[in-house]
Amino acid sequence: MVVAGGSTAAFAAAVAAAESGARTLLLEPTNWVGGQLTSSGVPAVDEAWHTIREPGTERPLLNVAAVARTPENITPNFYKALTTIRQPGECWVSRFCFCPDQFVADQLRTLEQRAGDRLVVWLDTVIKDVELDASGRRVVALTTISRTPRPGVRGLGYDVLPSRDLPDWYSTADSERFTKQVRRVQASNETATVFIDATEWGEVLALSDAPYLIGAETTDGGSESIETCGQATVFCFVERLHEGPADDPAPPGASAPGLGFGSYRHRDDAWEKVWTYRRIRGDGPPSPGDLCLQNWGFSFSLGEGGNDYPFGYLFKGRDATANECDDWQGGLDLQVMAAAEVRAFAWHRWFKDHAPAGIDPRQITLDSETLGTTHGLAKLPYIRDTRRSVGLDGFLLRLADLTGPAEQRTGTRFADRIALGAYPADIHPLQCAQMPAYLKEAHDTLPFYIPFRALTNARLENFLVAGKTMAQSFAANSATRLHPVEWSSGTAAGVAAAYMARTGRTASEALDAIDEVRLLIAERTPVDWTFPLSANEQ
Repeated sequence: MVVAGGSTAAFAAAVAAAESGARTLLLEPTNWVGGQLTSSGVPAVDEAWHTIREPGTERPLLNVAAVARTPENITPNFYKALTTIRQPGECWVSRFCFCPDQFVADQLRTLEQRAGDRLVVWLDTVIKDVELDASGRRVVALTTISRTPRPGVRGLGYDVLPSRDLPDWYSTADSERFTKQVRRVQASNETATVFIDATEWGEVLALSDAPYLIGAETTDGGSESIETCGQATVFCFVERLHEGPADDPAPPGASAPGLGFGSYRHRDDAWEKVWTYRRIRGDGPPSPGDLCLQNWGFSFSLGEGGNDYPFGYLFKGRDATANECDDWQGGLDLQVMAAAEVRAFAWHRWFKDHAPAGIDPRQITLDSETLGTTHGLAKLPYIRDTRRSVGLDGFLLRLADLTGPAEQRTGTRFADRIALGAYPADIHPLQCAQMPAYLKEAHDTLPFYIPFRALTNARLENFLVAGKTMAQSFAANSATRLHPVEWSSGTAAGVAAAYMARTGRTASEALDAIDEVRLLIAERTPVDWTFPLSANEQ
């Protein structure tokens, strides 16, 4: 088992595969596993919060939030990790707001160690190349680059912003900052080897020229997409409130257009609401010692917002991506990434300068330690959408499979269902792209299912996907991209891949044996919904 990682789903898949008996290698591009939970700086777990209501009367019909938050519907090791967090912050966006560095040390490393020697993790490791067999249907090797910071490099190598450092990460040559180890991860000649793409950027899909989608489709589940039209990205950061004035490591003078509280602009308590929105340490009113995670959206109707960056798409189009494959660097637009970094620093400056009476702006500083960098931003940007697989026989999970009337109770009840999800379609659009009309409406989802086919690719046989790279439409991804669904789909992918490795079966053959596969997955994550009485609103 080889998991090309960087996402929340990747870590869940690696743990599940190892605990299912597979010798597992996880390739992690940063020095923290966990993806959006940790290295991308979104440590407030997004759970369903909505209720399906009767059109016209608004009478509540189905409390989706109550269903999603029922412990029986959450992957057990994920639920345990969340409920054993020490000193969670008091925020209002989630039940679980926490410090990423602490979560890595206390929760994720515990899970990694429990998997024993069956799980090996290569940190600070990126993918450079993918090799297929003569048929073009099996992955036989990955070329990887692991970097080690040289003595004297600060922050374990996280002292330079990603937009400037990524070309070094993907270079095979030693540099002034890093020594490199180039390794070829090859499929075993003795037993079957299965590869999972659970990267944040869909890198194995791109490098193998496997069927994939990028951008928003003109219709839900269609094959035609607008390649420059996706979701906004954001660089998250943490602010600390001190007893008195303190030195701020943030670069001076950062500015950006359209900064403001957005839809909260007319509220007297706007600043306090933003401060406590994703607070990861502290409770009550804003107080010295508080740590505030900043991930504030942008209001298009008002033309202002926080550190969300809606002014450019992070991913290159198909042709530019294909042209990069000979010297792969992630397939990203680094100018967009750099502009998102600038906006994050500008939002920090604007927000601290608009502190209410009683708080001196000089009391607020970037807190680098919590995110494990010296520059103060997260190690990598938060990714909301990415390159997505096209599944067996062209399968795509559609938004239509996640929605329906309340009396339906769940989304499409696939025969090959292997994971659960619940969250409304949530799109942070780009200002520079015109979203198709069907994406401009709010879409509340039912509790929905992830089918095994969403974990597959139409061409590659010894290969699965998980998390944002799943075979799904852009609209479906907007509801499946959240932490609990990534963990659930990752767990299912890890168990299924271990089954494929043990039996030597392809993804298509595993689909034919789905009843057997589902039983194994059900031992590690729920595959059918449990409905509590509180869900039945009348």
